[in-house]
Amino acid sequence: MSRAHRVARELERRVLDGTYPAGSQLPTEPDLCTEFGVSRTTVRAAVGTLQDRGLVSREQGRGTFVRSADHVDLTMFLDANLSMTAVIRAAGHDPGTTGVTVADEVPPPPVTDALGLPAGTACRVLRRIRTADGVPSFESADHLVAHPGLPTDADAYTGSVYELLRATYGRPVATGIARVEAVAPAPETSDRLGMADGAPVLRLSQVHTLDDGRPVMYSVIHLRSDVVHLYVERGLDAAPLDPGAPTHLPAPVPALSTHS
Repeated sequence: MSRAHRVARELERRVLDGTYPAGSQLPTEPDLCTEFGVSRTTVRAAVGTLQDRGLVSREQGRGTFVRSADHVDLTMFLDANLSMTAVIRAAGHDPGTTGVTVADEVPPPPVTDALGLPAGTACRVLRRIRTADGVPSFESADHLVAHPGLPTDADAYTGSVYELLRATYGRPVATGIARVEAVAPAPETSDRLGMADGAPVLRLSQVHTLDDGRPVMYSVIHLRSDVVHLYVERGLDAAPLDPGAPTHLPAPVPALSTHS
């Protein structure tokens, strides 16, 4: 990890925990250089990272100020099967994508089982970071059932995968069954999401099915708990889940990483 990255992560931690509250001014460059024992170039790169993430803003002749630790606030209702792009747009933010990789891989047995595929079947695996107004919000690994219409170029996967699947199959993704777990992220995940070490994430594992009932994708998504808030509408009329029903439940896959 570079010095600039280490300084940026510590400054972000202070913004998120309120050490530097919204509207406050960051210490001056000389003060930060002295505190961290680094050069001005390193400090400027670190502060630039926070600015790119929308956490601070530079004001000419005045200094650098904290915008707000919670200026990106995404709400997900688990009873609505929405794409991440739709979730970000619904919150009034601009969706973006970084770190896209696409590869054909044989996933672990729980994934192929949940998708109803024979053992050893390869899937098109898409890994990426979704951003809201430039702030990393989700890290995901999507295992797509092989289909000749799926593109191999990573540039084709920067938008909504639901829209891509609709175009590929001529049918919409209609339903999904999700498993939600609180996990301690690997340091690499914290790095990619721009989080302080030890900050918790929520892992959402979901099987996505078309409107004809065919499972077409298994997703593992790490959600920033300081950005994404999950809600579910509960009622008294819902019947308990029949454990014998063929629902393609997503099994826990502890060793499955969202990035290789």
